[in-house]
Amino acid sequence: NTNTNTNTNTNTNNSPPQQLELQVQLQTLSRILLPSLGSSLLAYLLFPPLALQLSYLINDSATFAVLSVDSSQFIQNFLTVTGLTFSILVGQTYYFMYQQQEAVFVSLFGEVTEAKSLLEQVALVCQGRRDMYEMCLGAMKEYVEEDLKRGLGKDPALSLSGRPMDDPLEVIMYLTSVGIPSSIYDTVRSLRQARATRLAALQKKLPPVHLLLLWLLALIELSSFPILGAGTQTIGGYNILTIEGVLFGIMTFGIVLTLNVVGELYVGSGGAYNVDSVLRVMVKGLDEELEVRMRDVAGVDDDGDNRGETLILGGKSLGAVEQSEMERRKRMIMP
Repeated sequence: NTNTNTNTNTNTNNSPPQQLELQVQLQTLSRILLPSLGSSLLAYLLFPPLALQLSYLINDSATFAVLSVDSSQFIQNFLTVTGLTFSILVGQTYYFMYQQQEAVFVSLFGEVTEAKSLLEQVALVCQGRRDMYEMCLGAMKEYVEEDLKRGLGKDPALSLSGRPMDDPLEVIMYLTSVGIPSSIYDTVRSLRQARATRLAALQKKLPPVHLLLLWLLALIELSSFPILGAGTQTIGGYNILTIEGVLFGIMTFGIVLTLNVVGELYVGSGGAYNVDSVLRVMVKGLDEELEVRMRDVAGVDDDGDNRGETLILGGKSLGAVEQSEMERRKRMIMP
């Protein structure tokens, strides 16, 4: 499973955004529809023989009379109770998980915004100190790739349980705030708080057994219909069972479809109901700027000097990225 997820992530990163979005949508659709269609077809095929088998076991005319018209309304009340319980639990579960996804969206928007601010401040604080700048950019790249992007599929509690010295944000703060804390200290603290909010939103609040109980409740609800079919076959024979089998298959399709949607929300990542596609768009600019700055630092190290002319500002030399950024901002504010 780990190798499969790694290959999927690699293909995902190399695909165009529109093609990638379509691929995720189709994968989610297949995970929801294929089991639902399979369950529906299986229910249609099994309903008539199952109802006939139950009729052979009952083999009592008085019982058939009660089942065919449900004069005691016992089965009707059974369906009402199980259906109401199922709808309440599934509805509340869906609403709860949808709120959890909304919290993940909000937290990620705040975290990416703080990450962009940190990158800008790192570029300003590390002017003229190339070794420290390269180490800070490497730590920032590790945070974006390992924590922000791939953190959706990890256990949030496990991610937070790591040692502080293994945290790339701790590396940045140590390099820039030794002795007297710099302005980066507050930004790193805000980014950590935003990350904690994201991890708290991603943490699963419902145990896996909750979904198992929902499937069990759905099975209890569906089990009453073959019993009714055992009584109605005395009126219409096998033909009526075929019609009821079609309706039974459609109903099974709807129930399995609903539970699969709930399951997609429960997973938290990797599907169309999750935040993965939006996150890829949010971090695109951050990724591009990190790559440009890291290439610029590598070019300076390889050539032994800055690319092009060096701009002196406040007694410190600026690299090519900083120069181009200043020129771009000048063009924006000057006619």
